[in-house]
Amino acid sequence: MIKILFLLLFPLFLFSKYQVVTYFPLESNIVKKIAHNEIKIREITNRFIPVYRELPYSEVSRLSNAKIYFHFGLDVEKAYGKVLKERNPELVEIDLSEGIGKIPNNPYFWTDPFILRDVGKKIFETLVIYDKSQTEFYRKNYEKFLEEIDETFLKIKRKFEISDIYAIYVFDDYWEYFANRFRIKTFKREKEHLNITDINKLVEFKDKENITRILFFDEKDHNVVFSLANNLNTKAVEDNIFNDNWQINLLELANNLNK
Repeated sequence: MIKILFLLLFPLFLFSKYQVVTYFPLESNIVKKIAHNEIKIREITNRFIPVYRELPYSEVSRLSNAKIYFHFGLDVEKAYGKVLKERNPELVEIDLSEGIGKIPNNPYFWTDPFILRDVGKKIFETLVIYDKSQTEFYRKNYEKFLEEIDETFLKIKRKFEISDIYAIYVFDDYWEYFANRFRIKTFKREKEHLNITDINKLVEFKDKENITRILFFDEKDHNVVFSLANNLNTKAVEDNIFNDNWQINLLELANNLNK
């Protein structure tokens, strides 16, 4: 009888967990660092997509049932927030980038471990407002998350302290926060093939600035990137800051730059 009662109540127990919505898995994983399984997270997309795409009415209804919408403050995420709040004005929208000292016109702040400490604090403070009974549980997880951030920062810092990586070419703005935190100069290149007459000047500049790596994200740029790398005798490193696990992202970035 007890077993039957549990089976009947179990779905209600799951439903009793309040719902949170995020834009993509990286945000979900950061929220889970503090919330663990105390909330139910739904994602607008299962991978980062930089452009807004119309959602079916049924999907908007499902997502807008959430209590909180956590996001990084990207334009595409704000567009979805507007749609969800039109459907559910009671939805609490939390822009995790608010109050953070950001580089002008560069929203990719989560590659800086120190800024992630501020993100974790905002998530923790939001969760305890709407789920006070779990305050100590969230606090314990939040403090553990801060320790994880600090450990990751120190691992990367030690790696660059014995590294010969001082400057890199980049094709996008994705890595500016990471580079600033670990004192790496970045020089942005346009996504265009080299002019043969410019190669000597670029080689001189590369040698002068001690540029040893080219960092890129979009595989569509392969031809341009590897043409530049071959002509300048530098190494091309591909990196995706939007992958699901923030810690693996940063550690792999540091490792790949130093190979």
